[in-house]
Amino acid sequence: MRTVDAAGLRIGDEYPPRIMGVLNVSEESPYDPSVYDDPGEAAAYVDEALISEGADIVDVGLESANKRLDVLSAEEELDRLDVAVETIHSVSGDAVFSIETRYAEVAAAALDRGFDMVNDVCGFADPEMPEVCRDYDVAVGKMASPPDLRRPGAVDDVDWARARSPEWAASADYVDMVFEALTQNGLTEKTIVDPAFGGWSEDKTLEDDRETFRRLAEFREFGQPVLVSINRKNFLRSIADRSTEEALPVSLAATSMAVERGADVIRTHDVAETRDAALVGATFAERKTPTPETATPTGEW
Repeated sequence: MRTVDAAGLRIGDEYPPRIMGVLNVSEESPYDPSVYDDPGEAAAYVDEALISEGADIVDVGLESANKRLDVLSAEEELDRLDVAVETIHSVSGDAVFSIETRYAEVAAAALDRGFDMVNDVCGFADPEMPEVCRDYDVAVGKMASPPDLRRPGAVDDVDWARARSPEWAASADYVDMVFEALTQNGLTEKTIVDPAFGGWSEDKTLEDDRETFRRLAEFREFGQPVLVSINRKNFLRSIADRSTEEALPVSLAATSMAVERGADVIRTHDVAETRDAALVGATFAERKTPTPETATPTGEW
């Protein structure tokens, strides 16, 4: 299993699970406690609610991931970048700062202005993204996604018969599609793979996410660290019939299980509690590194 260096933060089997706290500078984001449009207030939130609570990485989102909203263009994301940049330069604590974007142009601008890594929610649908990350020598989260900048995570919306083959599509299950999506445009040496938990398409079911979670250890076959974003997700909430506000306990239970199954980075709004749950999972984890014979090759669509 490859260790990834994210601006000096080592991520991999030999290191503790890393906690990625979330800051949104998108006014339409659904989770209000993490949404700010004032750099001073945003920086205070990062220092007090993320870094001081144990966040190793701060992931800054420029737009909501809500699929019901219009996708921002690269130009619109760039218009919001000033707030994000001013925020990270106002933070007093020490963390790795990640820019969440689907556009190579935005990633490059953010890296030029002080960000340390990239979180690509469209999984290299912008074919220039891998090259940008290689040129800047940065870690990059790659979420499984179609090769379509307007449909992050919607791997079950792909015409797999055409993209792969009719025979493959006829026998593939949802997790097979996730694996295939992660191969698009290959991986950089510093890629962290993300199997895309959450309601990214109308056809995706809760059982799809649950099966992905059951098989989470298989994603180690890529030979790269694994990132999961499961905090208060519906596939967990529905098990205990909890609202988003009531869903912290189920998230923490799943966090320990995710780390035990091989997750290296946990993205969360609940930093302190998630850190503790992740450390419990790490203490009892028995991880096996895939051999070259079983590792999944990288490729292109």
